[in-house]
Amino acid sequence: MNSAEYEALYTDWSRASGELHARAARVMPGGDTRASAHYLPYPLFMTHGEGAQIFDSEGRAFLDFMNNFTSLIHGHAFPPVVEAIRQQAGQGTAFAAPTMSQVELAELLVSRVPALEAMRFTSSGTEATLMCIRCARAVTGRQKILKMEGGYHGSYELAEVSLVPLPDQAGQIDRPVSLPVDASFPSSVLDDTIVAPLNRPDIAERLIESHADELAAVIVEPMLGSMGMVKADVDYMERLRQLTSEHDIILIFDEVITLRAAEGGMQSLLGVTPDLTCMGKIIGGGLPAGAFGGRRELMEVFNPAQRNPVMHASTFSGNPMTMAAGLAAMQHFDAAEASRINALGERLRAGINQVFQAQGIRGGAAGSASLSNILFTSEMPADARGSLDAMIDAGHIARLFHLGLLRHGIFAAGRLMFAISTPMTEAEIDAAIAAVGQTLAELKPVIQAERPALLV
Repeated sequence: MNSAEYEALYTDWSRASGELHARAARVMPGGDTRASAHYLPYPLFMTHGEGAQIFDSEGRAFLDFMNNFTSLIHGHAFPPVVEAIRQQAGQGTAFAAPTMSQVELAELLVSRVPALEAMRFTSSGTEATLMCIRCARAVTGRQKILKMEGGYHGSYELAEVSLVPLPDQAGQIDRPVSLPVDASFPSSVLDDTIVAPLNRPDIAERLIESHADELAAVIVEPMLGSMGMVKADVDYMERLRQLTSEHDIILIFDEVITLRAAEGGMQSLLGVTPDLTCMGKIIGGGLPAGAFGGRRELMEVFNPAQRNPVMHASTFSGNPMTMAAGLAAMQHFDAAEASRINALGERLRAGINQVFQAQGIRGGAAGSASLSNILFTSEMPADARGSLDAMIDAGHIARLFHLGLLRHGIFAAGRLMFAISTPMTEAEIDAAIAAVGQTLAELKPVIQAERPALLV
């Protein structure tokens, strides 16, 4: 079997979605409105979800390990969230006024996350990171930021600089080049953004100290969500905290994805407290949501009663539908549940690693807590360049592997990311591990013929 024949297994199996995709492409470029959810030759069309399962247009059930890119911490149609939405819908969906549900969800988050003394809601994680950067600029009077190669902080230019540090363009690792992700980037954005590799404190130190008088903020994900789920080392995060404090630079943790790692987010596990924290995903109960917060004196720049406050207005920020859903979701996600699904994450990664070894194929699972990412490489990377090298080495095999997982009932991200939800048990984890093994066994002849370097 060759790669074309293997892909044909998917297209023959998913003809209904292929027809729907062709229809969608007539009115939406690419057949969708969300690039991250697209994969070739076309994505499956889904109709509904229940607990840990999601169902396609042909009525087939899949174990959902994408969970809308980590946001559905309780899976689909979680009864307390459904009931909260139902009740709020009957009372109104949006008001140009504060509501008690805003206060209650904010109180819950402030009580859990170490960095939060005060906070505000947004409509997305993208807006949350943007407002944190604006806060840092207003407080420090400086313009530039430092971010990590491979770090994704939302859908705007500043947040996407060097998202993909291409080997032939990224420069030397100790002198990385700020790269645009597409042709829409103005040069001013690249001038305002300094990039550093994750987990290299020596390089971060040199860059921060050489640009200290220009830097408003350092923004970092505790785990590179879009680049292989590479976790930041504790000593790296501690060094960032020390350096930013020494130079009065605002340290921002983007915990939009990693807040699920513990009741207090990944920062509570690392023991490192940033100045500002960005949140999203799980705090909305499956509805569009974001939030940001931190030290009270920093957040006061948004107080409308202040003279010349930083502008923060958004029609749907803190809307009562999202607040009701988010409050219900977060009330049912506690330390015990976080610990339980984190243990399932460890089981998943260990099982995947064993399957790759048994098949004699280079690869395994990176990640931490309830978040994982499969990479075709013998050594799990420490930064985005390592992840990108693994993706390049895998080539089309990773894409075919994803299509195979779908045929075996596992719905994961096209980049092979897995996120565990609370309805899952060891049974779902073991089913995923078995599907990985079945897919690798199917693909092995293709790998032998077309990508033999991936064989041990």
